[in-house]
Amino acid sequence: MKIKFGIIGFGRFGQLWAKALLPFGSVWVYDKNTSEKISDSAIKVSNLEEVLKNAEILFLLVPISEFELSCRQIKDLVQPNTLIVDCCSVKVHPVNIMQKIFNPSQPLLGTHPLFGPDSVKRTGGLQKHKIVLCPVRVSEQQLEILTQIFEKMGLNMLRTTPEDHDREMANSQGLVHFIGRGLAALDLKPQEISTPDFQALLNINQMVVNDTWRLFLDMHQYNPYTRQIRQRFIHQLTKLEEAISHGRD
Repeated sequence: MKIKFGIIGFGRFGQLWAKALLPFGSVWVYDKNTSEKISDSAIKVSNLEEVLKNAEILFLLVPISEFELSCRQIKDLVQPNTLIVDCCSVKVHPVNIMQKIFNPSQPLLGTHPLFGPDSVKRTGGLQKHKIVLCPVRVSEQQLEILTQIFEKMGLNMLRTTPEDHDREMANSQGLVHFIGRGLAALDLKPQEISTPDFQALLNINQMVVNDTWRLFLDMHQYNPYTRQIRQRFIHQLTKLEEAISHGRD
């Protein structure tokens, strides 16, 4: 069964995702700057109205800070049976926005692919990467179609609630990106006299700086649980500095 996919937002992840979806159907994309980004002729570049008219499953791949505006722009144009799928790195905020803006009968699904272009490049493909599913209001048939596609991609699926997702991501992605941005600010360079642990620090730095500053801000500003983990981390660093300064065990 071939599916008609729509994608709104064609940044680094959008380009990766469009190519991943191509074996399972046709892909229409809309982005303010699509013409200079798309090299695969099988991906159909179109205007917003055309994408929304064709899409059976619509992926919203816009920045979190632009998510509400994007939903408002499409709410009167999207087909009533189209499954709208958000792929934001936070879940409480976009799920609440979708429920508030779209018709009560509009199928909705929250997801978070726990990978990106850099991690997929390192591992050589999507196989064994994870994707989080937060069903909002979606029929069993639509969910089954999408889960079968994810299975064929080789993805491992995790189901949870938006709240539990954001709590766990604050402790993982949020903290990793916070540390990585701090390391980037130190401008550390590879050096001959070093340990494997130092190289691991450089790897964390490299993993996060390829993502946009906007993504970093959004994952912290729109996740209600990241501030607490940042404050705890800074508090522990301060205690370590005091212990070193005063020679305490």
